[in-house]
Amino acid sequence: MSQTVHGSMRLSDVRTWHVDVDRFINPWVPAPRLHLLPRPISHFLGYRDKAPRPLGNVVLAFWSLVGAFCGVALIAEVSKRIRAFEVRDAPAVVGSFGAAAVIEFCAIESPFAQPRNAFFSQMWACLMGIGISKLFALSSHAEQYTELGGALACGLTTAAMLLTGTVHPPAGATALLAVTNEQMAGLGWFLFPVMMLGVVLMQVVALIVNNIQRQYPLYWWTSHPLSRKQMQGEEKNKIHHQVGSDVPSHYEESLTDIPRLIVLERGEIFVSDGVFLSAEEREVLEKICERI
Repeated sequence: MSQTVHGSMRLSDVRTWHVDVDRFINPWVPAPRLHLLPRPISHFLGYRDKAPRPLGNVVLAFWSLVGAFCGVALIAEVSKRIRAFEVRDAPAVVGSFGAAAVIEFCAIESPFAQPRNAFFSQMWACLMGIGISKLFALSSHAEQYTELGGALACGLTTAAMLLTGTVHPPAGATALLAVTNEQMAGLGWFLFPVMMLGVVLMQVVALIVNNIQRQYPLYWWTSHPLSRKQMQGEEKNKIHHQVGSDVPSHYEESLTDIPRLIVLERGEIFVSDGVFLSAEEREVLEKICERI
């Protein structure tokens, strides 16, 4: 049954269940200081003093090809040469790294591709996948419920990623394989170092390849400002905005959500902190500026 919201009711009176871990974590995370590093280092860590120029999809396809190949190949070659992996019959490449390569070299401007999501999502996947695998193994009929265990691990991983702001689709495959794939399930908790090594190696390749003509990452931890001075200033702006408006921000409870503004003037584009535009989006805005 639908319920009509009367005109006299403020939208801010409608409450929803929302978990924002960044509200508690971000005040303790140091603000990035990449601009203080030597230019060659800061460049390959994703820092730019101006946006990269737009690239055609042929160039993007080329670098995606190079990055995906190098990322997966590096993981395979390194993993095959680690004695501990060989002794435990660990796979040279976990299947989910193929999906990760697509995201981290093709869709590098997506939040899913940023380092925080790539690392912590796989951590959740290992925790949920191996945990469920060992729990189901306590039953003498465990083999009959392997598929259900995999589905549960995938579901729990998805929920954990959503609640912690670390969504990275390939982690769902990792959680599923950790239960349904006999080789991966046999690794037990040793799956953690196998996956973490792969994540780190993929990130190293991404930092090199994606920063030759593009920019990666857009942020290391969050798109919101981490400087306490910035956070306090933006918090005042948010409070002022809420006092004068009946329409709250979707994340009005967050201490780090800030107004996002894009201002177009003839020949100029002003983008507020925390707003990240793709090369294609910036190109469209530049064309609009030329017509103002």
